[in-house]
Amino acid sequence: MTEPAFTTDFLTTLEAFRRTVRGPANEVPLARAALLIARAERPDLDVDEYERRLQSVASTLEDRVRGVSSIDARVDAAGTLLFDELGFRNDTEEYAHPRNLLLDQVIERRVGVPVTLALVYHEICQRAGLDARAVGLPGQVVARLEVPDGEPIFIDVAAGGRRLSAEDCREIVRRIYGRRTAFRDSFLEVITPRQVLQRLLHNLKARALQQGEEERAARTIELLLALFPWDLDELRDRGMLHERVGDYPGALEDLELYVRYRSAARDADTVAETVRSLRRHVGPSPS
Repeated sequence: MTEPAFTTDFLTTLEAFRRTVRGPANEVPLARAALLIARAERPDLDVDEYERRLQSVASTLEDRVRGVSSIDARVDAAGTLLFDELGFRNDTEEYAHPRNLLLDQVIERRVGVPVTLALVYHEICQRAGLDARAVGLPGQVVARLEVPDGEPIFIDVAAGGRRLSAEDCREIVRRIYGRRTAFRDSFLEVITPRQVLQRLLHNLKARALQQGEEERAARTIELLLALFPWDLDELRDRGMLHERVGDYPGALEDLELYVRYRSAARDADTVAETVRSLRRHVGPSPS
């Protein structure tokens, strides 16, 4: 296989994604950026149409909570609409299927995984006037609603909108990792839209690599680098992917940067050996 050849459609989407995620981390339009990730997989996707669908649901919720002062009642209204009436749920049968990470498919099927369900919950609630955002627990994303003059409310979006206490969140982490991961209070803090997108893309990339879908993995890495251009781990992974498909000059460019700026990394010696091997194929660098 030769170097992945990106289509004009993907390059156009990549540039649109790059423009969308610019600016302050908390001001990135989360749903639009996630829909552009989905458009990288389906070039004919109408981003505006899916945003209109989200807004329609949000408008319904806004009507229901208008004039309702009780935060408990407002949270219940959000849960009833999203999980009971519309039926958004966690995919327990095909959890690893990539469609669970593509927002258009999640909206169509009303089935996803915690990161995309939290994304939907965030978007609907924020547009309806409820301050809900994602919390990136190790191993699972949940939602957090801010309560004026009160303790935040945590929502398990993978369990039909079940309310969680801080101790419940600790138990989720213990259930996934056992005692290996010490729980820190910082785990309960919200993450930015850019971090939500990064988490979504990391999952999409991992699944592509597991399934040997190198072109999808290459597209996903480009989207990750649009989010964080100096993410050296992604530069390394892009370089390794270039090396795997036979693009030795592209591999060298990325891997040499990684070795230069990550000389103390655990894998620095291994990557340096790959660089030396590639250099024998490509020849000495220009002086």
